[in-house]
Amino acid sequence: MKRRQDRIVMKTTPEQKNTGTREIINDILRDLAQTNRNIVSDEFEQGLDCLAKFVDLKVHRYPSGTDCWTWNVPKKWKIREAYIKKGNQTVATYADHPLHVMCYSVPVSARMLGRDLKEHMSVHAETPTAIPYEFSFYVPKWGFCLTRAQSEKILDHEEYDVLIDSEFVDDQLSVGEYTVKGTSDEHIYFLSHLDHPSQVNDGLIGVAANVALAKNLEQVKGHYYNYTFLFVPESIGSIAYLSHHEPLIPRIRFSVFVEMLGLQNPLVIQRSFGDRGLINRYAAHVLRSVQGEAKSYPFLTVAGNDEKIFDSPGVNIPSISLTRVDQETRLKKAADTPAGLVYPYPEYHSHLDDLALANVDAVCGAVGALRELCRVIEADYIPKRTFKGPVFLTKYGLWKDWRKDLKASGDITELMYALEGDKTVFQIAEQIGMDFEALLGLLDKFHQNGLITQERIPVEFDRKS
Repeated sequence: MKRRQDRIVMKTTPEQKNTGTREIINDILRDLAQTNRNIVSDEFEQGLDCLAKFVDLKVHRYPSGTDCWTWNVPKKWKIREAYIKKGNQTVATYADHPLHVMCYSVPVSARMLGRDLKEHMSVHAETPTAIPYEFSFYVPKWGFCLTRAQSEKILDHEEYDVLIDSEFVDDQLSVGEYTVKGTSDEHIYFLSHLDHPSQVNDGLIGVAANVALAKNLEQVKGHYYNYTFLFVPESIGSIAYLSHHEPLIPRIRFSVFVEMLGLQNPLVIQRSFGDRGLINRYAAHVLRSVQGEAKSYPFLTVAGNDEKIFDSPGVNIPSISLTRVDQETRLKKAADTPAGLVYPYPEYHSHLDDLALANVDAVCGAVGALRELCRVIEADYIPKRTFKGPVFLTKYGLWKDWRKDLKASGDITELMYALEGDKTVFQIAEQIGMDFEALLGLLDKFHQNGLITQERIPVEFDRKS
């Protein structure tokens, strides 16, 4: 099946909201936290409609069955009713909570023994009171998700009536896109997923933060980069988008995946594949400046989301994640856990990942850090000397008296040897141990005096480093 060529663009309406960061976050979380947003679903479409109140959202649609590299777009899953009953007693129902049914369950209507039903049951790996989030998007099967107490009511030799009234229909997978325009044809992508039904920190909170960030960036004029925001169903959304926008890939410098920002922990970085790209160091610099520490971890060791699509074989866009996962505690727990698997936080992938777990102050702080990250990316460039020999510093008002400030004198001497056009300002600052902002100011004086040119950083620079 070929992809539809048309795109639906949601135009700004007169009532489009123009509110502040906190209001945007609160509005999106309130409207979408409890919705059953699956990868192809009416509720996902409703989520995009909500975001379109804030930005002029362009929606790309890919019909069921569309080839997306080695993947295919799945059908829409529709569910009307589901339950487990024993006689007149109800164990669990879809009406009580949608996570009681494994997402994309095939239909079933049967009477069976408890021991057979248990083969189709899931409980949360860490939190006994949680209803887990389980799914099977690409392998046909069915299942129920129960709290520990509910699962203990299922007895091997008792009979249970089981119903999942669901169906699969051809429809379209949707990807929301919004771009804050720059002056170039190069892009920085901010990613978040809008599926994960009835969950907040895992996915939706990143969506809210990215919308708020987009509104912040709209207020700043003269960006060099285009800042593009994608609101996707996890993994398959990014695969569909990139596979149908291949000519765009060479113009994407970085991507940043954003989620789990409402937890009350410091921001941490999950680095790009092979630590490629300056984005890792930019992010660490920003976190040190806004919160005093910058812990970072290797690719896909904190969580694996759409950064793994943008930084995948043949795509190779340096991509990081920014979260508030307490990874140090998690690693310590994993060392004492036989399977070594510990969730990013105890409520992860469950109905307890709700609004009560979302600290809006923490989300606002993350938006501020992301805004600062964009500023640092914009500020960096490659300085290239136009002079020969040592610069006569006194002539240009650049000389530092070594007897009064030995380090400043030494820094400026070392700087003259670093202006060969093979390093960015940020890299030079790291090399000579100067503050990035201070070096930008110093090099402005070099530029004003015609001693350097300011070159943009080519996309290829980061893919090789």
